[in-house]
Amino acid sequence: MCHPGSRETIAYWAVCLLILAALVDSQLIGAIAPSIAVGIGVSKSAVAQSAGLYSLANAATAFWLVGAGRTLSPTRGLPLAALLALAAAILAALAPNIWVFYLARAIAGFSGGLVSALAIAALANAADYTARGAQMSGVAVSYFLAPVIGVPLGAFFVGQFGWAAAFWFAALSVTVTGGLVRLFPLPQPPCPTPQAGADAQTGSLHELWRMATRSRSTRLALLSAAFVSGGLVAFSAFLGTWLSDAFRADEFRIGLVFGITGISAVIGGLVGGKLADRYGKRRVAVVACGWMVLGVLLVPTFAWTWGLYLSTSFAALCAAVRVAPLQALMTELVAAHERPAFIALRNGFSQLGIVVAVVLAGLAYPSGGFPAVAAICAGLTMAAWACLRRMDDPPTESAPSKRLPRSRPSRVLRQLTTWLLMIGVGLPYVAGVALTKAQTRPDERRRSDTPATLGAQYESVTFESSGIPLTGWYLPAQTRPVTLILTHGLFRSRYEMLERGVAFWKLGYGVLLYDVRRHGRSRGEFSTVGYVERRDVRAAVEFVRRRAPYNRIVLLGVSMGAAASLLAANESLEVAAVVSESSFRSFRDAVANDIRLLGLPTWPLAPVLTHTIAWRMGFAVGDFDLERAARQLTVPVLFIGGERDRRMPVETTLEPLYRAAQHPASRKLVIGGAAHGEAYVVSPQRYIEAIDGFIQQALMLP
Repeated sequence: MCHPGSRETIAYWAVCLLILAALVDSQLIGAIAPSIAVGIGVSKSAVAQSAGLYSLANAATAFWLVGAGRTLSPTRGLPLAALLALAAAILAALAPNIWVFYLARAIAGFSGGLVSALAIAALANAADYTARGAQMSGVAVSYFLAPVIGVPLGAFFVGQFGWAAAFWFAALSVTVTGGLVRLFPLPQPPCPTPQAGADAQTGSLHELWRMATRSRSTRLALLSAAFVSGGLVAFSAFLGTWLSDAFRADEFRIGLVFGITGISAVIGGLVGGKLADRYGKRRVAVVACGWMVLGVLLVPTFAWTWGLYLSTSFAALCAAVRVAPLQALMTELVAAHERPAFIALRNGFSQLGIVVAVVLAGLAYPSGGFPAVAAICAGLTMAAWACLRRMDDPPTESAPSKRLPRSRPSRVLRQLTTWLLMIGVGLPYVAGVALTKAQTRPDERRRSDTPATLGAQYESVTFESSGIPLTGWYLPAQTRPVTLILTHGLFRSRYEMLERGVAFWKLGYGVLLYDVRRHGRSRGEFSTVGYVERRDVRAAVEFVRRRAPYNRIVLLGVSMGAAASLLAANESLEVAAVVSESSFRSFRDAVANDIRLLGLPTWPLAPVLTHTIAWRMGFAVGDFDLERAARQLTVPVLFIGGERDRRMPVETTLEPLYRAAQHPASRKLVIGGAAHGEAYVVSPQRYIEAIDGFIQQALMLP
């Protein structure tokens, strides 16, 4: 590496800054496309289509570099590429119509491809392979600084001076960095440069094919480029959309996530090169790909908590750690004079991988959401991992950190630790993800009947809970000034409550049947077995209060719905009574009961599952306590349980809840022969009569 303050150091950073300037140009478009559309007088989609021209022109540099440009050395070519970028920026700033703008973006794409190929080749030529990882750290930092700097700068200049000012800023950037590269050329070792003669006459396409298929490593290098870029870009492309859809996040909150992950990526870019020089380029890239798969899969499992920031930052860190070792490794697969063309070809494969990955993610997102996108990106990253694993280390790799052979006891201890972590932490975490991603079971999703099928008058309604649309059926009261809000259990929907809801309506009560978040036809990213669903119950209360302001409100919930109703009743002064069927005592107790019912050891599975779900969903385990909620309630509660309920046994669940209730009008009902949540199914007439009698007594109805 160069000494600080030397011409070589200035030359090194000049090249890195030119890469940054060229990349910022491409990042500007996404931030200022609406303003460009207004300025030129076209649609936003027309401006967005310029990205395709940019990518095609960028990929075309590989053909040019094996043909007419094969004799162009990196030091001579970089100032010329900077001049092209300058011309493109000026042309874009002055563009009178969309066609001139398209031309400007095509020139920008070609110049960007040249800058990337020639700059990386120049950096590779200037460093021995053993130290090339650190040399490429500047490239990695430039890659990840570009979006962090490009978007805010683009927004700033557009806001202050109009859309053209952003391109004038880009023109200034490439002028300064191009001038530095011209004044401080990066020293290059002498190497044979082929003449544009007989070899070139075979054609650019043939030359590219020969270069790509020269060895197994070159083939795998190009494939891995498509997988690496596709997995990363598709993930980041849909991350903002997911944050907006799932959490109703505004631009500031989304920008905060991207800003924090951008800082993590810059750190990863800085350390990746040093790690590569110490432990081996291919090894570091392989390990980083493996850890990135884990990070990508973790992100969709978090609600908006600090765990979301950690997981996205971890994924970005791993993605960035790969860049410097990959650039160092790829430049060693071909001769020095072939590096610009090979890098450009690799960039072309990257662009192709991005296009395919974004299309696949776009098809998967509407039905599978961000978890489906994450699965695709994780699969692509695993494919990159497999390609890199099969590549050969260059002969110049000195294998600086060969591991000493482990003794048999140490191998056994390592395997035992791995299995304990998988069973004690991994399985509970996966189970927690499955639980919080719960959806309505298939038989209810297929149902199409309505309250009208049972002879009731109703209307389909929609209301929001924390920005999440919930759907339901509203049956207005006929003779009694009371409305029952019926909340179903986990894996169910409003159909679980349909028959009993209509039965109450026929007695004269008003009834609201609805799907809680992520169930039935309601939207939502996560289920929390009742804790966050309490907001859905509150939203239902507010809806009924708007529709029937003089009616008294009774909450009736089953299992998860009972837990949500008890919690919501503590937070709403407008609830007159609660009917709680098959509720659990606490979240901690419910998890332990379910694990015990499966015949599995409660320790460490129950504590790990309990606390990881709470951590991921952003609530404290101690706050999800239904016994405490029952003790604090100031309204009467009817607790209903099943004699054969093994999940929430009467003796250990219903009885403590009933004893905790303070209101003198609270009651309990145990249905013989009923399992968990099946009290109505086993004895519908007794069920309806008991609740009707409880409501009349508790509310002192005539």
